[in-house]
Amino acid sequence: ESDNLIGGKVKISLADMDLPSWEHELKLDLDVIETLLASMNKITPDDDAKLQHLKALVLEKIAHPINPGNKKILIFTAFADTADYLYANLAPELLTSQHLHTAKVTGKGTPKSTLAKGYDFQELLTLFSPRAKEKAVVMPNEPAEVDLLIGTDCISEGQNLQDCDYVINYDIHWNPVRIIQRFGRV
Repeated sequence: ESDNLIGGKVKISLADMDLPSWEHELKLDLDVIETLLASMNKITPDDDAKLQHLKALVLEKIAHPINPGNKKILIFTAFADTADYLYANLAPELLTSQHLHTAKVTGKGTPKSTLAKGYDFQELLTLFSPRAKEKAVVMPNEPAEVDLLIGTDCISEGQNLQDCDYVINYDIHWNPVRIIQRFGRV
């Protein structure tokens, strides 16, 4: 008889379940989910007002640097998926239109950049902040540089990125200490 019971503290007999009704409700739920997915797939990055505003901020900073010649921008987001999205929608355009390199560093997966070869976490941060991280000493034969760095809070502590003079919080972390740590990088 125990084979016909499921559940933890509350045991339910499989014989008491209305399987046709359950199947019907699951099919209705699936229809709703498929409709939602179809609606979501119609939305493109061009429809994303927040992304378009971010692009405008980035291009404005590059065109009118706060400090002469400094085009470096650090974008923080709380989520690796958001960092991936921002990288996919900013990096190619910046490379094509501005000839500037972008890097993405998250706690998930391999760091990525628009540079020809692959670099690790510390190397990309050094290419983003060559003076503060002493690129001439640690990477003396490396001509490349990164001007836009997209990262999660994995770089919000203990990293000296003071070559940068512009920080954008794409989203705000729930912990105010994280926000303070983000600003502390520059």
